[in-house]
Amino acid sequence: MKVFRAKAIVTSNEAHDVFEDGFLAIEKNKIVDVGPWKNRPRAKTAQIVDATYGIIAPGLFNLHTHLPMTLLRGVAEDVDFQTWIFKIILPLEKKWVSPEFVRIGTELALCESLRNGVTFVSDMYYFESDIAACVDKFGLRGWLLEHIWDQESFDFPSGEAALEKSVSFVKKYKDHPRIRTGIAPHAPYTCSQEILRQSGEFAREHNAPMMIHLSETKKEFDDMQAQYQMTPTEYLEKSGVLKSPQILLAHSVWMKDSDFKILAKPNLSVVMNSQCNAKLASGVAPVQQYLERGVRFVMGTDGAASNNNMDIIAEMNFLSKVHHLTEKNLKGLPGPIVFDAATRRAAEAVGLSKQLGSLEPGKEADFIILNAEQPHLSPLTNVYAHLIYSARGSDVESVYIAGKPLMKKYKILVADEAKIRARANALWAKMKKSIEMPKNSTSS
Repeated sequence: MKVFRAKAIVTSNEAHDVFEDGFLAIEKNKIVDVGPWKNRPRAKTAQIVDATYGIIAPGLFNLHTHLPMTLLRGVAEDVDFQTWIFKIILPLEKKWVSPEFVRIGTELALCESLRNGVTFVSDMYYFESDIAACVDKFGLRGWLLEHIWDQESFDFPSGEAALEKSVSFVKKYKDHPRIRTGIAPHAPYTCSQEILRQSGEFAREHNAPMMIHLSETKKEFDDMQAQYQMTPTEYLEKSGVLKSPQILLAHSVWMKDSDFKILAKPNLSVVMNSQCNAKLASGVAPVQQYLERGVRFVMGTDGAASNNNMDIIAEMNFLSKVHHLTEKNLKGLPGPIVFDAATRRAAEAVGLSKQLGSLEPGKEADFIILNAEQPHLSPLTNVYAHLIYSARGSDVESVYIAGKPLMKKYKILVADEAKIRARANALWAKMKKSIEMPKNSTSS
């Protein structure tokens, strides 16, 4: 048994217990006890691990991202969403996306994820089987979901072909201890009712998880109503896709009143991507309404091409502040509720609340240690306030999954980070010759 002693233990349990001068006891891959240090296990064989400099918290979940897009960070700046996706990103992807691109970008993203305390990722992109292999190699957990839309893609000639090929992808990881695989139809405005219907049938038949972009921009919201006399949410409901066993609805910014009732179901979760939505001027998600209407909301970063980093702690900080600014309600979204969206409630969203998401006996020993001996975290007056408003992703110094350290004392143990960055830099050296960077860029 290992017994970690920390400056504070944040359990993220339903009571939001925090134990200052606390302990976390683990045996192999499980948590066996947690509480104040004075109540620690006294077994002679217990190995004491000194983390009295730090805060121990559950591993963080990033429930919407596009991992390989780390290689497109900074190439499409200060433009609206329609220009960003159709005029810049998709043409670049058409030219450069390949299995090699995906593997290099994913490994870079996983290094970044570990450095930000992320232990579970939910990804949608192309060549998702290559992404799953990278996640497995690193030892992280995740939902890895094959991208699907109506037109020819970079890895499949059609949406139907993507669904057909995804059968073996889902079966391959059916009994994997850390990874589930499924499908990710892109969005209501890029997927026909027929592709969505087929996707929903696929998810139900194979008990596969799903993710889709939903109501990200005002243009999407208005265009769908003008063309179909339905909101994007209603469009998804009509297709049957919302009957899927578990589905993540990324962005979910623009809603009308009746949409909230559609979304208030246990198999559905909306994913907040607040920094991305602000950066592209897409809007502010109605978090207060979600909270009051019983719609589960969780946290994601989106890809590094639209957010520029994959720091979930920064996402919690931004979401809280924007909520205060837009709602003029300083008490409606307290820190523990925001932190739940990246921990316990996120585990509920992916069907793993009995195994993950909080530091409680019997659960998997997925946890992170943040170095609290930093000027911006001193003194430790209010642990939740520090986690939401003061902490940074770079404060994470150790990451454990199932009791195994993946990063320890800031050193990533499961990959050669320097080699990964070198491969990313070498690929960028080829790519930048065909990319017109902004005039203020320093990358040339």
